[in-house]
Amino acid sequence: MPRRPFSGLNPVASLAVGLGLLTLFLPWLLLKPTRISPGVGYAAFELDPLWAGGLLALWLILPWSKGARRGLIAGLGVLAWGGLIAAGADRLLGSAGEFARVSPAGGLWLGIPAFYLAFFAAYREGGWRATWTAPVAGAVLLWVGAFDRLGPAVELGAWRSQFGTELWRHLALFGSALIQAVLIGVPLGILASRGRGFNWVVGVTGFLQTIPSLALFGLLLAPLAWLSRVLSLEAALGILGVGALLARLLRRVGTWAVLVVALPVGLLGMVLMGALLFGLLGPDPLRLAWNAPLSQAGVRGIGAAPAVLALTLYALLPIVAGTRAGLQAVSEDLRQAGRGMGMSPKELLLRVELPLALPLVMEGVRGAAVLTIGITTIAALIGAGGLGFFILRGVEGGAPDLVLLGAVPVILLALLTDLLLRQVGRWLTPKGVR
Repeated sequence: MPRRPFSGLNPVASLAVGLGLLTLFLPWLLLKPTRISPGVGYAAFELDPLWAGGLLALWLILPWSKGARRGLIAGLGVLAWGGLIAAGADRLLGSAGEFARVSPAGGLWLGIPAFYLAFFAAYREGGWRATWTAPVAGAVLLWVGAFDRLGPAVELGAWRSQFGTELWRHLALFGSALIQAVLIGVPLGILASRGRGFNWVVGVTGFLQTIPSLALFGLLLAPLAWLSRVLSLEAALGILGVGALLARLLRRVGTWAVLVVALPVGLLGMVLMGALLFGLLGPDPLRLAWNAPLSQAGVRGIGAAPAVLALTLYALLPIVAGTRAGLQAVSEDLRQAGRGMGMSPKELLLRVELPLALPLVMEGVRGAAVLTIGITTIAALIGAGGLGFFILRGVEGGAPDLVLLGAVPVILLALLTDLLLRQVGRWLTPKGVR
């Protein structure tokens, strides 16, 4: 039977080419008289026929290449994509007014998933070595300033000092919540995996995620404002110590007796630890005094304390569920072997069960991290700051470029965090389990 002419084409690369060709017929850039005005769209060949023609040729060549060659062509395509953006912005702004802006349009955005698919096809055929052109092309475009005249870059120039502060605050909120969620979620996942009256843990953490974030912020406002007025740091630490002692003494009475004490004391501990973590990680260090009200430790009705507490509660479910699933997946034969070697329950957990469960635990942490980075944008609504500050300002002022200044870094942070934690999970997983 004769071979069909297109039977050997990579389907992922073919999809990338289809999307890439479609971008050339969509508006790439919007020319707006001012930052809040509606714009007029211009397609690729209207902006610069030379760069558009080069990009068209590369898309047509891409499906007939393989491996490293496909990655090289995709990298050249990224350079042509950036060159078209820079040349088009220069051409449009050259004859426009002083306050004119050029904003990204559908064709420009659609090119990003098209190139992602192209590099993914190259990776499946040639591994990471076939994708080295992606970071190189991106670095070259940033170095030559290919995006400097786009609206979001102009907004960044106007808000540069504020952007650095809000970015650091976003990272501090996210980091404080994730650290606290890991410290609380992993032990809860261990308890949930054992049963013994703790099966409700997954249900409660799942219920917390059903509460809308703004509603949770509102519910926390009044009690935290009250705590900040009536308690000092010294009194709060004393309550935590007494509560921990009572919970330990009540263990023999029953699980529910422990919960009556542990739940309110644990929430107070989460509030205080979250505020202190944010104080350590955030841009404004806290100045603590033992007899000062909790407001000086960062515990207030608005701001970082309710934001970190809410983000921690939202991040618990993936970590608890991942830890529980990982421990329950450990073979009972391995547990019996550990007991046969004379291991205590603690040694069995630390030396056998947790190392084997670590891949699923890290998957839970990775999911919680990506979720938390996104939800942190809402913290700006209660005065906690973060990159959501620019999204809120952009929506209020009808400036889409300012919205992008907050949204695009959040997406990049989520992708980088996902990649980093995926790699950390591989490093921490024992070789025999990979």
